[in-house]
Amino acid sequence: MFCGPRFWYLAQCICRRPAFSAILILSTLFAAQYLISDSFVYLNRYQDVPYISSNISEGKGRGFLVSNSKCQIPERDPLDPWIRQFVTKEKFEPCTKTALLTRIVKMRNGELALRVNLNLAKNYVDLSCCWAPIHRPKPSETPDRNIDSEISLGSCTEFNDETIIPAKVEVILVKCKAKEMRPRTKKNTRTVYENVHPLLRPEKVSEKLSQRKRSNGTRKLSVLLLGIDNVARWNLERSMPITSRHLKDTGWIELQGYNKVGENTFPNLMAMLTGMNNSQAMKVCKPTESFGLDNCPIIWYSFKNTSYVTAYGEDTAEISTFHYNKAGFVNPPTDFYLRPYIIAAEKYLPLKRHLDNNYYCTGPDLSGIRVFNYALDFAKTFIGVPYFGFFWTNSMSHDNINGVSAVDNKIREILQRLDYEGVLNDSMVIFLSDHGTRYGLFRETIHGWYEDKLPFNYVWLPEWFKVDNADALEALRANARTLTSPFDLYETLRDILARAGGEADPSSGCPHCQSLFSQTKKERGCEDVGVSRLWCACTMFGNNGVSNELAHETANKIVSYIDSNVQRYRNSGGKRICYKLRLKKILRVTEMLESVSSNGTFGYRQFLYHLQVTPGDGKFEAVIRYDEDGSLTIVDNEVTRINSYASTAGCLHAGPKQFCYCD
Repeated sequence: MFCGPRFWYLAQCICRRPAFSAILILSTLFAAQYLISDSFVYLNRYQDVPYISSNISEGKGRGFLVSNSKCQIPERDPLDPWIRQFVTKEKFEPCTKTALLTRIVKMRNGELALRVNLNLAKNYVDLSCCWAPIHRPKPSETPDRNIDSEISLGSCTEFNDETIIPAKVEVILVKCKAKEMRPRTKKNTRTVYENVHPLLRPEKVSEKLSQRKRSNGTRKLSVLLLGIDNVARWNLERSMPITSRHLKDTGWIELQGYNKVGENTFPNLMAMLTGMNNSQAMKVCKPTESFGLDNCPIIWYSFKNTSYVTAYGEDTAEISTFHYNKAGFVNPPTDFYLRPYIIAAEKYLPLKRHLDNNYYCTGPDLSGIRVFNYALDFAKTFIGVPYFGFFWTNSMSHDNINGVSAVDNKIREILQRLDYEGVLNDSMVIFLSDHGTRYGLFRETIHGWYEDKLPFNYVWLPEWFKVDNADALEALRANARTLTSPFDLYETLRDILARAGGEADPSSGCPHCQSLFSQTKKERGCEDVGVSRLWCACTMFGNNGVSNELAHETANKIVSYIDSNVQRYRNSGGKRICYKLRLKKILRVTEMLESVSSNGTFGYRQFLYHLQVTPGDGKFEAVIRYDEDGSLTIVDNEVTRINSYASTAGCLHAGPKQFCYCD
């Protein structure tokens, strides 16, 4: 009938070419599918290889990072063919083409001087330089909420080749001008150099130094934590092969099963520094209120009270751990506090954008390397004196999964300098990240799902500690092959504190977690280390599905939960700030098994939902539990956003921005 005269011209083509007929029919079906895709729900539709049984097949090929009856985490190829489309080698971009024109030098009498590089100065005509002090304001009883982001700049004092900086000054701005020599023009003076320098003042802690000289007791272990935001263990191997090889070749111990405990930086670092989970930290520490973090039991306060010298520094001031949507500190939290230096560098120096970060360069230095250089100077200065230093960087990695590939050599150099300067002979060093990449198409792959949950973590112990504490070394090596979390790191820091005569409260977020210097249970699952189901990398994926009707019911419940988190935010007229979201697509529904042999034998079944909402096309993941009585719950009341919301949630200044699409 179709080939009859009514359809003569089309029929001539189709009847003579059956293959064309098949192609036309298939094309029509695909077009229809595309046109109704906004309303039709797809189950088990994968952006890459299916989740189903993927960890089992991976494990057979490459082995496991962790393998016991409660947890199996498969080893994966960092350059898996499914993710190579997302991998690039970023180019290193220097911040200046010449050496620094000025530097801080320590004089024999202990004074600090600002010195001009005379060899470079010869390249300028009539060079003149000045320096200005930068201070953090002293807080009042009712401080400004933004006090931790405020600095004051003094007048600029001219100097020649070298000048002594007064003892109370810890940060300075340097400016140099010279005359331009251009043909057929007058001689014009222009700024040729600007920089900000920190000045590390050991005399600030002279009392602790004198206590150390009088002490004849047990040697206390110093701790240096060096962090790079947003780098998974496999991304370290993939993007930083030189650094990764250095760590392995020189005897650092990798925590292979180090699993994050929260969505972003704050909950993961608070677990490590306070032993609290996110809800506990928000309730106890009140980070959005003035004095909240000042009164928070961060472990550096306990180290400080045990006569340790303390320091904290972090780059990219506006998104730093204790300041992004938080109040920061009213009083400096540590003996040496780097924030005024970082703010000054970002405020007064030319900025260079690279790796999708506006603060890649602050003046002639990389922002992240500024932090690590100070960390090295701090650790070197206090060799032989117990210290606790915590230094974190965001600018090299926060916004670009491949960003750290540009600074591979730079980071390896920092680690080498720790050795050359004698720090590794003196201190425990923990080199780590908080989580892997959380957003984007890479995150939607099975590989990205694992990387999000497994940041890198390497530990170095000095030889003297290994000799004196052979049992601790043996336990650390054994624990490196088990499932661990930031709560275990907190217990390890608490252990070090106790060995030094100090004390801190046990972890409230994970009562069963323990020091890595003590042998943990071999059979260890996520519930044993304070990791909720949504973040657990031990997950095995099954083959069972759910009905289309149940999937819709569940997905709409997830969307309702998302909306319940933002519906209370209103403008002055009482109108909602954030749009009411609706379900657009169910992208994936996959069964999650508790263990290798569980297969739904616990009286309930759990599924990982991956869905998209409208307006805004936000993508979310949640773990759903179906009980035998037919009830369903969002496990741990946790839903995570897996694509960026930076450009769509600006109307919500505080609160769960990941759930908001601005009206």
